[in-house]
Amino acid sequence: MVATTPNLAAPRPWYARLELTALIPAALLALIMIWSVVRSVEAANWADGLTMLVGIGALALLVGILFARLAWLPGWLAHPLACLLGIAFAVQQISPLVTAQVAAESGVAKAQRLVSWSDYGAEIALRTLIWFRTIQAGGRGEDIVLFIVTLALITWLLGYATGWLVFRLRRPWLAVALNAALILINYTYTWPKPTPLFFVFLAAALLLIVQQHITGRQSLWRTTRVEFPDFLAGRFMVAAGLALVALMISTAFLPNEPNNEQLARLWRTIRSPIVALREGWQDAFSTINAPPGSTGGFLTRNARVGGPRQLGTALVMTVRSVEYSYWRATAFDRYTGRMWQNTVGERARAALGVATAEGARTPLAAGERIDQPELRGRTLMTTTIELAQTRTDGLVMNGGAFVSSGVPVLIQHGYLEAAGELLPNFTETATIMTETPLEATRTYTVAAYLSTVDEQSLRESGTTYPEWVRGFYLQLPETVTPRVRERAAAIVRDAGATTAFDKALAIQDYLRALPYNDQRPIPPENRDWVDWFLFDAQGGYCDDFASAMVVMLRAEGVPSRWVQGYAGGEFDPDRRVYLVRESIAHSWPEVYFPGYGWQRFEPTPAPYASLPLRPAFPPSDAAERPEITGGLGGSLSDPDAMMRELMERNTGPAAGDLEALQREIEARRAQERLQQIAIAGGALALLAALAGAIALWLRWDVRGLPPAAMAYARLTRLAGWAGISAPLDITPYEYAARLKMHLPYQRHVVDRVVSDFVVERYHPGKATSSPLPVEDWHALRRDLLMLLVVRIGATLRPQAPETQRRGRQR
Repeated sequence: MVATTPNLAAPRPWYARLELTALIPAALLALIMIWSVVRSVEAANWADGLTMLVGIGALALLVGILFARLAWLPGWLAHPLACLLGIAFAVQQISPLVTAQVAAESGVAKAQRLVSWSDYGAEIALRTLIWFRTIQAGGRGEDIVLFIVTLALITWLLGYATGWLVFRLRRPWLAVALNAALILINYTYTWPKPTPLFFVFLAAALLLIVQQHITGRQSLWRTTRVEFPDFLAGRFMVAAGLALVALMISTAFLPNEPNNEQLARLWRTIRSPIVALREGWQDAFSTINAPPGSTGGFLTRNARVGGPRQLGTALVMTVRSVEYSYWRATAFDRYTGRMWQNTVGERARAALGVATAEGARTPLAAGERIDQPELRGRTLMTTTIELAQTRTDGLVMNGGAFVSSGVPVLIQHGYLEAAGELLPNFTETATIMTETPLEATRTYTVAAYLSTVDEQSLRESGTTYPEWVRGFYLQLPETVTPRVRERAAAIVRDAGATTAFDKALAIQDYLRALPYNDQRPIPPENRDWVDWFLFDAQGGYCDDFASAMVVMLRAEGVPSRWVQGYAGGEFDPDRRVYLVRESIAHSWPEVYFPGYGWQRFEPTPAPYASLPLRPAFPPSDAAERPEITGGLGGSLSDPDAMMRELMERNTGPAAGDLEALQREIEARRAQERLQQIAIAGGALALLAALAGAIALWLRWDVRGLPPAAMAYARLTRLAGWAGISAPLDITPYEYAARLKMHLPYQRHVVDRVVSDFVVERYHPGKATSSPLPVEDWHALRRDLLMLLVVRIGATLRPQAPETQRRGRQR
């Protein structure tokens, strides 16, 4: 029997037990880390009123530290309590924004009824219910208040989780990973980049990890009575700081873009779930501000009014084309008063019955052609595009009515219903996205029908619009004020315009007389974008001019849409290509004319923008020219006849029967189901892989140990999980006695494992008994796992009050 002497160390004073020398530096580093992350989100200006996020994050971190330091407070109680505190504080902080939003939507009288915390909580709960039903029905969330509430709750959870992970669970790496995920996602889609804040985060995070590591080692050394130099933690922090400075300096010499194809492929793999998350985020909160400027990417679902433009001058692409044109990226159909939305994908999703708008896109192989129904006044052109920088949005630029591409693409377009069947409507094409990555230096070709129509033909095109045009491209929200409509009517009346083309010219000329100013401030939240631009702004840029022209044309009954892309570019005579730079990212209106499709206009008086050149009359030999083949030119004067011809072409023997289209739709739905099965299978495979990794780690953790020591290590590890830990100041036999109290039916197995370990460890020359039988170890492991389950259940079950326990004892 081994006798031991209890540890009779002198009791430590209360201030020593607080460990302030380790607590305060860690808390300050965690606070700096949280501040840099939240401040980067605030600086991105996704919405107005985000200044309160820093305060929410700081208080959440304080609550996390306080709850973590209260050893008597279990996690099952601390976490719900922290959530309740976070919700209460977030609602209180957001109440002024809720008041302003309710006043703007429903009037000041209703806003004045919001007095108490419960009033604001009920208002937010009602908005959440409406938002949830809208998203569930396939719509888009447009409540900016809920976006700010979501950011506030995310900030609270981030701050609290950081405090709990660092100061209770001692897992600073996990806390840093959570903060890094948020700041990197925000960094990816923000412009200009918050690089200084990112380096502040990096410094605080790395120093926090070093500080926590050395603090943990010092605690272990004190427990085991190991001496270590004074100010060791300070020395480590200084060394870590110097290494961090060297790291930051070295990053300045790294290339901005990875040249290695494997690195680029790895980045695409990492970024793909972030892109999918962004698509869903845009649907859930479609009214967030678009980041100012452009880095080679466009938003494909919505474009909200922004503030001053900050565009770079870097080369985006070069275009080799025999004709000058604008290069369309995305077409938007719905105006809300504060933003433009592309609803074509959502309407296609609803028509096909698929799960996502992405799944409703039509795949087109490289070189495969589509039939465009409205080709009068157009000429087939092939352009060659060479990218100078990677397209992060995957958009294929197009200069007219798209026909084919040299790369596989996905076309987002509308559908027409005829005789109970769905037909693709490629005239209503919103976006064209590639199926393969568009990396820098990539070259591809696009074939499209560019417009060469004359003014007289557009005047004579008439106003017999198809139903899909009338339904979606004359839409205006209630925010459009009467004076905007009156201004549009006055412009048309003063110009004596009677046709749709002349109305478009009149409004275009009026807008081009207004001043151009790309530094104009963001419009007030309670104002309609176009109304503010026409009557209060001191000038504007392309987004404003294009929005104003589309809204005023729609007010006059002329269907039109709002388009984003690039202006034509600067012609390089030596290379005979157009140089397209970031500085000419542009917005413009397109007007629909029956038989001729979408035609570009240019109301923006910017130096890089140019008016479309159209001849006044048709060419003299127009009557002798044959109709363009490949389209539906024989019936373009009658849109309904054009649609019937499109049906006949899709149901005729040359193109196969209509069942082919139905089979394609069914195949797409089957693909959706396969994707869901693949996701479920992938989740199960991930769980299996995780279980296998844990098993390998458990084996790896005891590698190299002698047999008896390995058995003892596995016993202490599993018993520790079950709540029977092995303190550092007791002997193996004392620990065995403790184990046998909890495992009375495994006494002989515990004695066997401990005895073999003591003999192997302290009497190396003495032979141990034979190895422990497998069935004995399995029985011992089973009982320990049962104790673990009981412990988890006891942790989750609320504790009885002290008075009740005393009553039962009596």
